[in-house]
Amino acid sequence: MRKDPVRLKLNELLDANARFDLMARGTTNHCPMALVALAEMGASPARLQEFFDRWEREYALSAPPVDAIVSRHEWSRQLGNAAAFGALRVCFLDWIAEAGSVPVIAAVLKEVPFAPATQAFHALIRLAYGIKAAHSGEIASGLAALISSHLHIDARFDENRTAENVEAGFDHVVCAMGNGAVPGNSITSRLRAVASDVRFRHAILAPPPAVTLLDDLARATISAYWRSPDFTVLHTVTATHAARILLAQLPDTSAKQLLPGLWIALCTAYATVGRPANVETDSSDVTVSWSDVRRMAVASNDDHVIKMAYTCLCEDRHHPSPLYLASAARLVFRTTKT
Repeated sequence: MRKDPVRLKLNELLDANARFDLMARGTTNHCPMALVALAEMGASPARLQEFFDRWEREYALSAPPVDAIVSRHEWSRQLGNAAAFGALRVCFLDWIAEAGSVPVIAAVLKEVPFAPATQAFHALIRLAYGIKAAHSGEIASGLAALISSHLHIDARFDENRTAENVEAGFDHVVCAMGNGAVPGNSITSRLRAVASDVRFRHAILAPPPAVTLLDDLARATISAYWRSPDFTVLHTVTATHAARILLAQLPDTSAKQLLPGLWIALCTAYATVGRPANVETDSSDVTVSWSDVRRMAVASNDDHVIKMAYTCLCEDRHHPSPLYLASAARLVFRTTKT
């Protein structure tokens, strides 16, 4: 059987990405995530190679040599140790080769608190895209990022104080924080600031007791992004989709246990933004098609544009809404013009 040349090229480049560090110049390593999204949206092998070459030339940092061994029974001791990323990746990769990816993912997420806000949600997204690509190296990298950069938001909520709906839960923490954006020079620094603020800890409500919580979160995040295309809010949209990919791999009971962690992380993200003023929005009834959006996203060199367009495409297929096409179209057209 003839193998798909796009998949062959994607796997080749994801393998090559192992020589890059977790971080990049001025950012984290978005390259593998963007490659998966590009491939899923129909990019050619040549386009994948072009994006990889540009990333390596302009952003990539070489991964330091792995000079330590992390055993399968001691990996949790590296929680929050950024220097252990490479050793953790090797540990998880060897474990996956023996046991398979799903048992390893389940074991890791059972052992330590779920921290979806880690690396401004990028560790979660990288893990999910590794799952989507069925690439053991990227699954191992996503898990290693979650552990080595672990950003657990240690907040508790009273089960008797429940948000009426997702939007009300977000709004409650925003109001408690004074309804203004939190200062900080990065998404992560602002997340940390909110997580340590007593106002946030007292304000967070239990999530709505709905069996459709993940779908409700998806609807709320894209609605918020359409009203105000804030960069942090963009990450809540892509992170919610990534959570959908991840949780689909796990038994229902395990997935249910992880949802409160996602809820807390998203509430924290919205508290960092405040309540931004609505931007002037055109009607969500756009005249362009998904074919147009995919073509422009595939041609983009902006990794966030690529991932957001891909997320909107996938979520629209899951639960159709005109906001997905409208949001993706607005983003790709604006970035093309600039």
